[in-house]
Amino acid sequence: MNEKKTGWDTFLDILFPPSPYCLTCKSTLTAADFIICSNCRNKIEPIKGALCNKCGKPLPDDSALCYDCISKDYDFIKARSYGTYSGILKKLIYEFKYRGRQEIAEILGRLMYDLFAALSWPNFDYIVPVPLHPRRQRERGFNQSYLLGKFLSSKTNIPIFAGLKRIKPTKHQTLLDKQLRYKNLAGAFAVNSKDKIYGKTLLLIDDVYTTGATTGECSKALIESGAKVVYVLTCARG
Repeated sequence: MNEKKTGWDTFLDILFPPSPYCLTCKSTLTAADFIICSNCRNKIEPIKGALCNKCGKPLPDDSALCYDCISKDYDFIKARSYGTYSGILKKLIYEFKYRGRQEIAEILGRLMYDLFAALSWPNFDYIVPVPLHPRRQRERGFNQSYLLGKFLSSKTNIPIFAGLKRIKPTKHQTLLDKQLRYKNLAGAFAVNSKDKIYGKTLLLIDDVYTTGATTGECSKALIESGAKVVYVLTCARG
């Protein structure tokens, strides 16, 4: 990377000294690389082609909406993801979430920023990270969505709203089928400081969009608390 280092970059360098080897292919990194080599970085391709007009799911043709968005009325306006949850991108997210590699937030955040910069979306008042339940956050040590939101905030100067809370402990979504995911998250989120988001345009941030259960419930809580509209941006599409 030839960009001038930001305070966020310097913080990450101090907290997590850079490894000389690529995380995914183990080749030696050059001075311009960060965590993964340029060859592996170039293999992370953005989603292209026909997409659901609402949730951004890749479609075989130019149908306006996917089956999920036809059958379920989500409270967000649109959701978009940088790439598919597979290959190198999946590896990075796994290392980030489950092995505590918090410095990977910079790589994933840059991908999300690249996508965000290319979208013709409105001006946002706040970035809203999808919250973890306090117990889950203590176990993990951090909230991955907050770190992604913090990186995007540093690039866009959009402030973070941290008033969306997960008030109900839930099972891991990865262990559940689609219908149980919705049931698992029903009533799981609430909003503090509702006055701050009243009439505001919000950008909800998460690492992976799978069924829309999480972002749908978060958006519902935000809209019911007075937000004007909610858009969703994630790194990967499951």
